[in-house]
Amino acid sequence: MTASEDLATAAGHVAVLRDTVASLQAHVGETVDLARLKDDVARLRADLQLVARACGLDDAPQAPGEKVYIPDGDYDPSFWQDADDEGLGAIGRKG
Repeated sequence: MTASEDLATAAGHVAVLRDTVASLQAHVGETVDLARLKDDVARLRADLQLVARACGLDDAPQAPGEKVYIPDGDYDPSFWQDADDEGLGAIGRKG
């Protein structure tokens, strides 16, 4: 196998691991241990990207059909602190 093929295989395994951890989260909820496991999976993905760059590749290949999970929970209100309401302008600005 070439380095590119090995990286693609590893990326596929990391994607399966990420999907499995997300499924596990649905069963056990958000725990400290699960949050740490999700961070570990994200670190594996980042490490694959570093290895890909070291091999002269632009990026680690994406696994086919790789899903991006977006949490269902509400954002922290401080996230929107400096945001403008569409059509209303900046919060607190007059005139």
